[in-house]
Amino acid sequence: MTDSITIYSWIFMALFIGMMLVLGWVGMKKTNTADDFATARSSYGPFTIALVIAAGISSGSTFMGMPGLAYDIGTPSLWYPLLYPIATVIGMVFVAKVIKKYGDKYGTRTIPEFIGERYQSDFLRIALTIISILLIFYVVSQFVAAATMFQTMMGVEYETGLIITGVVLSIYVFMGGSHSDIMTDAIQGFLMLVVAVVVFFSFVGSVGVDGGFGDMLSTIDEEKPQGGFNQLFLPGDDTYGSFWLVALLFIAHLPFAIQPHLGNKFMAVKSGRDLKKLIMYCTVIATILPLMALGGMHGIAVIGSDAGINPDQIIPVLFSEIFPPAIAAFFAVAVLSAVMSTSDGLVVSITQLFANDLYRKTIVPRIKITKEKAERNELLISRYSTFVVIIAAVIVGWTPPEYLSIFMWIGIGGIMSATAGPIIVGALWKRSTKQAAVSSLLAGNIVYWIVYLPFGFDFSNPFGASGIAVLISMTVMYVVTMFTSHPENKSKKISSEP
Repeated sequence: MTDSITIYSWIFMALFIGMMLVLGWVGMKKTNTADDFATARSSYGPFTIALVIAAGISSGSTFMGMPGLAYDIGTPSLWYPLLYPIATVIGMVFVAKVIKKYGDKYGTRTIPEFIGERYQSDFLRIALTIISILLIFYVVSQFVAAATMFQTMMGVEYETGLIITGVVLSIYVFMGGSHSDIMTDAIQGFLMLVVAVVVFFSFVGSVGVDGGFGDMLSTIDEEKPQGGFNQLFLPGDDTYGSFWLVALLFIAHLPFAIQPHLGNKFMAVKSGRDLKKLIMYCTVIATILPLMALGGMHGIAVIGSDAGINPDQIIPVLFSEIFPPAIAAFFAVAVLSAVMSTSDGLVVSITQLFANDLYRKTIVPRIKITKEKAERNELLISRYSTFVVIIAAVIVGWTPPEYLSIFMWIGIGGIMSATAGPIIVGALWKRSTKQAAVSSLLAGNIVYWIVYLPFGFDFSNPFGASGIAVLISMTVMYVVTMFTSHPENKSKKISSEP
């Protein structure tokens, strides 16, 4: 990177960090209770929450990992950004109304608490709480993306970038929790939208490539003969090798919106009547943001496939090649906002595993303590566990993984394989039972790890493993419900009515 890009990057980064800290202070003023910290319940309009959810879905993986995959293996990797927004929104249609109305009626704050209350099962709540700790893989992938951006655009050591990311996040999340998360993510989501549109038009306009669009495609075909635009699949690849593997990638994303850091955002929208608008806005925004992957294809033509860079660095390197220094630096900082937008929500969600699901729901009912003191303790745990989560992420991320998109899915796959049956089938089918939910959670999670880990299976990608496990989880949910439910069963069930 040129010195001028580095200077501009530091200027924009200082402004960006300052804005995040100011919004953290505003969020602190709005945070008076543990519920405020956990959910910011019924506080924001549908467009704001749509920006937040879309930004949370389109993390550092979308803005750096997917372009990196496209740069590394070519066109077959574009199945990922093409399919995951569609699958995620479909899943959202099934569960958003249920989670919102159930949360408003019973005051649930997290996805584990929601499942535990819905099926009246402490086991389900605690089991999913433990499984949800796998979100740390997701947090680490975001920290690695941020540190890589600091290293590429601003000339700092990778480890220094990790520490800067951790310090900034810890301050504004500590102050305002979900309010800070939502306000900062809405702005970050807007910046991400701008960058994705710019990347799309830069690709279509073949900016930085000699000749027109056709010449750019020809260059890509020459540079990546196994990954040109005439190649739909990558033979022998565990993720993009065939149609059925790509289909599993789609299935794996159906429960994506019910991850703890996304599912709790439905509780923050002002009214259940706003959910249709929320989903409509999410559909549009979440479809635009993955256009970032085209930056990886563009980079093949502009930079060349043998440039000797880490694939996840292609976006900042591409920006430095095709834009003036000030614009390249601004867009790079906007990409960093993609990382922050997911990281803060993930950190808040993990803190609630300790503060809400373990302390408030498990420990408090078993000890003698006043309601006021329990509330104070919960808020303290929420805030101070922020530092624990961030320190753990920095330590684990000290040695970066090869591919961010793959690494983060280690945790996501484990969570979604456990929750697909209890939430998606449970949302669609009122007869779903506690026995079925327990069986589904266990079966889905066990199958995921058996398929994913190399125990004699020639199948080691987390997307495919999650797709198989999601199918198993939903099937078990249906079958066990058929054997354990009765039409006259009047126990507490999910309902679309508040």
